[in-house]
This record gives sequence, structure tokens and C-alpha cells, in this order.
Amino acid sequence: MKKNYILILLLTVNTSLSFGQISNKRVYEISVINHPQRIELIESKNGQYTGNLITKVSKGKWRTGWLNRTWKNIWNIDPKEIIDKSLITETVVKKLMTELEENGIETIKKCSDDEKCNQNIYLDSGNVGFKIKTPSIEREYGFEEIYPLSENNKEQIELRIKAQYLITILYKHIDLTQEFSDLFKRLPNGYYHWYKPSGHSILTIKNRKKKK
Repeated sequence: MKKNYILILLLTVNTSLSFGQISNKRVYEISVINHPQRIELIESKNGQYTGNLITKVSKGKWRTGWLNRTWKNIWNIDPKEIIDKSLITETVVKKLMTELEENGIETIKKCSDDEKCNQNIYLDSGNVGFKIKTPSIEREYGFEEIYPLSENNKEQIELRIKAQYLITILYKHIDLTQEFSDLFKRLPNGYYHWYKPSGHSILTIKNRKKKK
């Protein structure tokens, strides 16, 4: 009995120490459909806000001929993966996290738990992903084919309306399309590729910087 008590006490101490070492109060991660972008928003326990916009593309020529595909398979040649990380200002991160929390990012139901949302089938396979982590919450969920609110793009199902508004908040504070365009101003010349869920296609851009 005494040994069991000591073991329980040690486990309790270790758990307390581990919890005390957690430096973040909240972490939100959101991936979007339009471009291969992921937004990371962090509120630390000391009240500071930090954030990153993370973009992932591949570099290299995309060859489709059967000879080129065979050569690629034999020698295991793949395009080089490029991961770009750009900082989001503390002011923007704070505004985003405040508005997202107020609009239910931590408590919104999963689509699979809502009858009306779950009965719809979407063909493009594009998915908006949310990851939430706090000392009391750790959850991950996604919604298929959710895009920012516009006059021609309004969701009809209540739960999807809530998810759409969360994405709209994101685009209100960050011009993700412009950020994606600016990425290629930083990257060297070459061919870059990314997957577009809508249409199940690989998009390619030949990046050629203008000479100053």
C-alpha cells in the first residue's frame, strides 16, 4: 500500500511539473483550401501573441511522359519540397485569436456530429482543417469545401455557416492570396507545383523574377 501511494504521488508530481512546463495558453492551426497554406496562431502564458503563415510547394520540373515517369520511379527522383514560413504580427494574431474564440472555434461541432452537415457529399475533396490546443482542450476537425463568405458563396447549413464565418475572419485580417503571390518574389527562379483539391489537379508556375 505504501509503495502504491509513493507511485501515485510521483505520478501526480510529474503531471504537475509537465503541466507547469506548458508555455502556451492557446494554439490554433488552420489550413485553407485555396492555396497550400497553414496558419499557426499562438497565445503564450505570459500574454504574448505569435503567429506564422506556413506555405508548402514543390520545386522542380513536373514531367508527365511515360519515359520520364519511369526514370523518376527507377531513381526515386522527386521534386524538392519548399516550406516557407512568414511571421504574422502580434497585433493581427491577437485580433484573430480573439475573434475566432468569440465565434466558437474551440466549441464548434464536428460536421460528422451534425445530421444536416453530415448528409452532404462533396466531390472536390478540399478540406479546411482546424487544430485547437489549450490546457483543457485538444481537438481536430475539418469541413469539406468551405470558402470565405461572398455574395455568390453563402453556405445554407447552420453549422457550415459557422465554419465559413471562421474562415472569413481569417481572410479579413490576412490577404492569403496576396501572401501566396508574394512568396514567389522570395523564391529563386524555377518551376513550382502545388495540389489544388478543386478539380484534383496539380498547378504549376514558372517563377521568373524581374531584373531590377
